[in-house]
Amino acid sequence: MRRRLRVLTIRSTAYLLAGIVLASCAPLWAERNDWAEGTAERYDGATRDYYNRGGMLAWKNFLGDWRDAEGVAQGDQPFAVATLDRGSHGTWAEWDVTSLVQGWADRRWQNQGFFLRCLSGGGPFLFSSREQDDASQRPRLILRDAGGETALSPLADTHLEPSTYRSQGTQEQLRVGGSSHGLLRFALPGKGSNITTAKLRLFVCGVYGSGETKVGVFRCEQGEQVHESKPVLGLAAKYPGDDGIGKDPQVVFSTGFESDQWADQWTYAGERDVIDTVATDDDRKFAPFQGKALRVLIREGKTGALNTLYKFGRETGTEPEEIYFRYYLRLASDWNQTRQGGKMPGISGTYGIAGWGGRKSDGTDGWSARGSFSQTIPAGNPLAGATPIGTYCYHADMQDTYGDIWIWQQGYRGYLENNRWYCVEQYLKLNTPGEKDGVLRAWIDGRPAFDKTDIRFRLVDKLKIEQIWMNVYHGGTLPSPYDQHLFIDNVVVARDYIGPLAE
Repeated sequence: MRRRLRVLTIRSTAYLLAGIVLASCAPLWAERNDWAEGTAERYDGATRDYYNRGGMLAWKNFLGDWRDAEGVAQGDQPFAVATLDRGSHGTWAEWDVTSLVQGWADRRWQNQGFFLRCLSGGGPFLFSSREQDDASQRPRLILRDAGGETALSPLADTHLEPSTYRSQGTQEQLRVGGSSHGLLRFALPGKGSNITTAKLRLFVCGVYGSGETKVGVFRCEQGEQVHESKPVLGLAAKYPGDDGIGKDPQVVFSTGFESDQWADQWTYAGERDVIDTVATDDDRKFAPFQGKALRVLIREGKTGALNTLYKFGRETGTEPEEIYFRYYLRLASDWNQTRQGGKMPGISGTYGIAGWGGRKSDGTDGWSARGSFSQTIPAGNPLAGATPIGTYCYHADMQDTYGDIWIWQQGYRGYLENNRWYCVEQYLKLNTPGEKDGVLRAWIDGRPAFDKTDIRFRLVDKLKIEQIWMNVYHGGTLPSPYDQHLFIDNVVVARDYIGPLAE
């Protein structure tokens, strides 16, 4: 945050020297559904396929989503048009975007930014971006109200290229024309600001092609708007603090890791040198969820960590075809996935034959639906600092040697912050053998995060739900570049929806 504020201060000074009155720096935040500009690595910002590649959040439409002036998705009626030609090089292009900006200021629409695209003619045109070395050429939004004129600098800008999967947000030019589209987002005054006029100005630093070109302005509209909702409560609501939940007739297994003999409750506890139970850990900003918790270490230079199993056949005598599995998860202060993603706890039926480790499932030999984590999203992204989690699935219809990853994107709930407890619940129902009707659902803090109902886990009925697989694994194949930890507590496995502890 401090670094970004300093950059904006430098830009503000440059504009003042140019004789333009600038607004004070607006709050530097972004909504979770905003498109991402991207960082220097060019792998995490908006691209032709994703509005936030770091979070694997896809556009609904190739090369971006917009609304036109009539409210039509992907419509052709712009809010404003500028006509450009070869003589525009070295000049300022201008669009009267008053109606659009007033709509944002009045909260009729969420301000997700300007979407620029070519309506007719040649091009493409290159416009100076906010990364341009010459500050006097950077984009600006000129607002006028009763108090006078104000010039705003963009918080983010980029363009979408059809020929590359990389993000372009760190480039010094915005390319618009042909199939390339430009995106800019500004922080605006709040509701009731009484804006009378708004003009978007971009400096034309390059022109390709000949003849007149019309470039229209639309409003970005991507992702989903998330509203506050109450958690969906389940059987855990009847047992404050999970006290006595193990006696519920729908519960198969539960543990809070309070006993020194906690490992005896599991079929297999795994390597004990990387797991232990703790009630305090100040070095990693640990705050207990309830008494002790299981602490898991991924060592520097290693891949494996937690590998604990609860096998239904051995513990209960039968293997189910559907199950609910809930646990509480806290990523420690030293958790930062910079090298590769990995595996989290989940549900499986590998039978030691197939469905993990590159042993591709063919529907007759095994399957798995472990949890997954992806690389932590870098600074500057609307989801900065969050670690995406989801499902890593081996199933009968998988195409690659390794499993498919499905991020839990609903409500952006599968993007977890460090140093906070989350209630993570999964429900898995095996498919009718051979049919695509298998179900996998997930909830975070009792709110829906994922729902897939067309999975073919198996082709034969001998494959069941063999086990709960409490697994934490770095990779892939790349080892962790440093020690990092997470904490797990209040595990419950049941035949009915469990839900979070009642608030």
